[in-house]
Amino acid sequence: MDRQADKAKVMINSGKEWDWMDNEIWDEFNHYCDIYACDDYKQGVDIHYPHVILDRGHHGIYIMRNTAGTIVKIGCTQCIRTRFQTMYKHVRNTTNDRIREYVRSNGTLQVSVYDVPTYEEEILTHMVRFTPIHSLEKQILDQYARETDGLPELNVVRR
Repeated sequence: MDRQADKAKVMINSGKEWDWMDNEIWDEFNHYCDIYACDDYKQGVDIHYPHVILDRGHHGIYIMRNTAGTIVKIGCTQCIRTRFQTMYKHVRNTTNDRIREYVRSNGTLQVSVYDVPTYEEEILTHMVRFTPIHSLEKQILDQYARETDGLPELNVVRR
C-alpha cells in the first residue's frame, strides 16, 4: 500500500471534525496564506503570504480554517498560486463570492496546502503528464463526510 493511502487511514474523528493537528496527515500540509477582509480591493479581501508565493504549475489540495481552527473548505486546484492570488482575490463567481462573504462576515481564513506531485507516464506511445488532485480531493471529502456527517461549511458539492 502506498504512503498516501497509509496516511489517509489514520484520520481520526474528534467530535464533529477531524483532529488533524494530532494526525500525521496534517504534517503534509503547509501554511500558505491568510485571506482577510480589506477595503483596498473591490472584492473586499486581500491575501497575506507569510512565506514564499509558489510558482505557477504547483497543483494541490488546500484546507481553509477559520480563526477557531474549524475546517470550512477543502478544495483542489491545478495552480495553487492562481487560485489564491487571482481567483479568490479578484474573480467573481459563486464559490469565490461565497468565500469572500464568509471572510468579511467571520474573519480571516488560514489556508494550508499540500503540493500534489505531477506524474509522467507513457500511454499509447505518448508521454502523458497528470496529477491526481481531483481523486485525492474526492477521497479526503468523502472521508470528512463519513467522519462528520457532512461537508465543510463552504463546500457545497462533492465531485
